[in-house]
Amino acid sequence: MREPCPSRRFAADRTLGRLAKWLRLLGADVLCDPSLDAAQLLRRARAEERTLLTRDKRLRTADDAYYVASNDFRAQLRDVMARFPLDSRPAMLSRCSRCNGELRKADRDAVRRRVPPFVYASQNEFGACDRCGHIYWNATHPERILRELNAVLSGGRPGRGLERPSEE
Repeated sequence: MREPCPSRRFAADRTLGRLAKWLRLLGADVLCDPSLDAAQLLRRARAEERTLLTRDKRLRTADDAYYVASNDFRAQLRDVMARFPLDSRPAMLSRCSRCNGELRKADRDAVRRRVPPFVYASQNEFGACDRCGHIYWNATHPERILRELNAVLSGGRPGRGLERPSEE
């Protein structure tokens, strides 16, 4: 598994869960806890030195908050990446999209009973989230994720896309 992106840490409010997922796929460290209200999330973001991403108009004047205007996650992702550029190539697909945990290489035999038989038979490398335990493997999902990210971030401009991370 690759190294998480150390350059950008975010906290996303409960209305930005989908954005949080896609930022995690890019390797960003994104706290997104729907149980926290706006004030609690802002306090936690400050304590953990995170930039708060919010749709809450009451918080848009905070120095350490960034107001995300759009309701569309693709526009949100373009907006956040324009405001906070990060080189996602070394960190892409290094975090769990569900819980933000770091992905670690998992022993193939250890995941045998945790993945479908056809996956175990066709895949040799697996990753596991160190927080929630979700298992990941290299099948079609990474390709679809890259296509979506390329479409979103390139804005339809050829030659501006992301590459699939190398398996190092």
